[in-house]
Amino acid sequence: MRAYKSFSTLLYSLLLFTTVVRCLVAYMVELGNDEVYYFTYAVQPDWNHFDHPPLVGLFIRLFTLNLHWINDVSVRLPAIIGAATSTWLIAHCGRLIKNERTGLIAAVLYSASLYTSLIAGLFILPDSVQLPFWLAGLYLMLQIATAPDSEKLNRRMVEVGVLTGLAILCKVHGVFLWFGFIGYVVFHERSLLKNPYLYISLGVPLLMASPIVIWNVANHFVSWQFHSERVVANQGVDWKSFMTTSLGQVAYNNPIILYVHYRVIEATLRRVPFVNRPALKLVCWTSIPIVLATSFVSLFRTTLPHWSGPGFVGLLLLAAAYLDFKLSQGAVKYATRLLRASVILIATVVVLGVGLIQYFPGTLNHTSEPKTGAGDFTLDMYGWRSFQSAFSKVHREDIRSGRMTADAPLLVNKWFPGGHLFYYVAYPLKLRLVGAGELKDLHKFSWLNRLYGSVQPGSDAYFITPSNYFSNPNTLYGNDFQQIDEPTKIVQYRNGKIARYFYVYRLRNARRVVGEQITRK
Repeated sequence: MRAYKSFSTLLYSLLLFTTVVRCLVAYMVELGNDEVYYFTYAVQPDWNHFDHPPLVGLFIRLFTLNLHWINDVSVRLPAIIGAATSTWLIAHCGRLIKNERTGLIAAVLYSASLYTSLIAGLFILPDSVQLPFWLAGLYLMLQIATAPDSEKLNRRMVEVGVLTGLAILCKVHGVFLWFGFIGYVVFHERSLLKNPYLYISLGVPLLMASPIVIWNVANHFVSWQFHSERVVANQGVDWKSFMTTSLGQVAYNNPIILYVHYRVIEATLRRVPFVNRPALKLVCWTSIPIVLATSFVSLFRTTLPHWSGPGFVGLLLLAAAYLDFKLSQGAVKYATRLLRASVILIATVVVLGVGLIQYFPGTLNHTSEPKTGAGDFTLDMYGWRSFQSAFSKVHREDIRSGRMTADAPLLVNKWFPGGHLFYYVAYPLKLRLVGAGELKDLHKFSWLNRLYGSVQPGSDAYFITPSNYFSNPNTLYGNDFQQIDEPTKIVQYRNGKIARYFYVYRLRNARRVVGEQITRK
């Protein structure tokens, strides 16, 4: 009993500490490009969206109390609570496959990974809400693998189906968890093929994912076309893309932890008994395929390193079991140094990252006007709150002076910085936001036009472009409006030096309807 209390005390202390840190960072650092974009999913729920399934938007809506409590922390709460839940789950997975110490090591490794602790543990992304379902499903699979004759087997298999379905409704690559379980059963636990509950378990995700298919049928399969263009090879081998993805995987998953993964591979090939074989096989089936698939696709198309993230989450269990094995063999300094180094590395990244975003003087990229700050990724998470205040004053004066009408909408031509303009400007100031551009640039904003309408002939509109993402409205909309006024320029400083400019254009007297709506099939 004492050992269990020690396990619980240490685990909950870790959960409390990491959750407090994430809340503080969430308060200090503004939302990034992807995060503000997924806020649109909450404002306009649907069975599916252009880029991803619906659950990330529904969770944002839930944690913002149906959009009545909106701030940077509340929008990120699904990720923060999800990270704590996932840390608890991976600790219990480690405890299941070996012992409590393995579980605690797994929890520390989870907290030391950039992907799990920050990218999907702080920022609100589809991955953030998917990982708790992925790990809960993996936990039940491990129970099935380590105790296939359990009285609870049938219920667990059905629950696996439900959790896998929920993972798919967060992000479609949840199917890798589903296929991994099938692979394990077919090659290592064929006795389960006689159990009818297995087929119920396999059918449930199909049923749960049906809204994704229905939505795509109604919307000309636009989501499938978008993703197929991202992953289908149409050119020769792209070694630059492969190296970028590979180095990104190393960075996202902590180079020190990746070194432990290398040692795990070595120990596995030498058949060192650092973990029980059923757990080893199941984790490999549910983890390695998505990592290999992402790496393979990166040979031909540009990919993002976090696509393979859930696969590395499962591998953390094997790394934890290996480090526990080394501790049991007396290699205390070896194991503790690796753990300490991985924690120090993630702590350093957090401190330097927050400091860079909040306090770096000016911009990282001193490009001249009108593209000041172009390529400076830190500006994606800085200065939007202050710009909202500055533009609010401009907007009120425009209305007071009669320069613009109160119902003049805000035009955007791309999903970024359209997401920031929607979340930090249009939504809180109750401005209509209209997407006017190519579908490949607007994404979800084409569907938002169903909610906010279009710019009607004879009416005026705003167009705001930050210098780090400068777009010229004369090029974009010169034929759509009779006149485009010279912009009001708002200067933004960081730590006493100019970081970027915001150009506020007023577009006069629309010649035609601007901002068409996506029509259903």
